[in-house]
Amino acid sequence: MTASPVYVLIRPDGRAEWGDRIGRAEDELGPHGIGRAFLTDGSRLRIAMSDCALLLRDEYPENPYAAATLAHVAGFRPEAAPPTRGPVILFAWDPRNEWDSTRPFTGAERATIAEALDAAGCTTTAA
Repeated sequence: MTASPVYVLIRPDGRAEWGDRIGRAEDELGPHGIGRAFLTDGSRLRIAMSDCALLLRDEYPENPYAAATLAHVAGFRPEAAPPTRGPVILFAWDPRNEWDSTRPFTGAERATIAEALDAAGCTTTAA
């Protein structure tokens, strides 16, 4: 695992990758732009995926691993998970970082995310 990861990229096949340069992960989201949202109201964690992933169903496969991980981290029931398709990034957000708006995950965030990835059945690597 990267010493100070700022994101985890969750692919539709269950492979998850921790990393410290979000631009590298964003390259995997596809050519249709990037949509970002907060995981929950008031959260310092954000989600990113292709802007068109939910519309271009033939191009972006369902991502049950990301859905299960996001639900676990947010404290939702799995059936209340947001719809996810294609690769999904969960990242630590810092509005004061003018470069890429990221920050390293806290120890508690890393532990919760690692637990969620494990519960979802993901295999993890470092970027």
